[in-house]
Amino acid sequence: MESESFRSRLLALIQKSRRALRLYNNTGGQSIVRMEGTSAELSAAQVSEWRDINSLLLRKLTDTADSASTKKLVYDIFALRSEFQSLWRGSESELVQQQRDLIASAERGDFIKASGLATSLVSLKARVQAGQAAHHELDLLIKRSRVVRPAAELSEEGATVLSTIELLDEQSVQDAPHVPQPYSQPKIAVGAGKVIPLKRR
Repeated sequence: MESESFRSRLLALIQKSRRALRLYNNTGGQSIVRMEGTSAELSAAQVSEWRDINSLLLRKLTDTADSASTKKLVYDIFALRSEFQSLWRGSESELVQQQRDLIASAERGDFIKASGLATSLVSLKARVQAGQAAHHELDLLIKRSRVVRPAAELSEEGATVLSTIELLDEQSVQDAPHVPQPYSQPKIAVGAGKVIPLKRR
C-alpha cells in the first residue's frame, strides 16, 4: 500500500471539498437574488442541503487526515464511506415515501399538505444528491489508492471489558448448581403401541 499516495489523494479531496463549499457560499446567494417568492425559498433550501453535507464531509475528512497512523487513516475513510452511504440511502428511502404521500395528497385534493411535502422533497432530493456525491468521492479515493480495509482492533479499554465479561461468564458456569435429570419409570411396550404396567407378585 502506498501510504503517501493515499494521504496525498486524501488531501486533494479536502481541497476539492473546500472549493465546493466556497462555490455554494458564493453562488448560492447570487442565484437566490435572481428569484422571488417560493422559487427563492426552494433554491435556498436546496443550496443549504448541499452546503451542509459538503461541510460535514470536509470536517470529517480534516479530522481523519490528522491521524498519524496510515492503518487508522484507511480504516476511518472506509467508515466514512459507509456513513455517507447510509445517509444517502436513508434520505432516498424517505424521499420515496414522501413522494408517495405527495401523490396521495394531490389525489385527495389536499393541496396545502401537498405543497408542504413538495417543499420538503426539494431538501430531501438535495440531501440525496449531496450524500451520493460524497460517497462517490470517498469510493473513488479508496479504489484509486487500491487500499484494503484493515481489520478493526479493540481498544485497550474495550479489550479489558471483553476480558472481564468472559471471566464472569466462566465463573457463572462453574458456580451453577448441578441439576439432576428427571427419573423416568421404565415401561414395557407390547404389540401395537400398548403399554402393560408391571404388577407386583
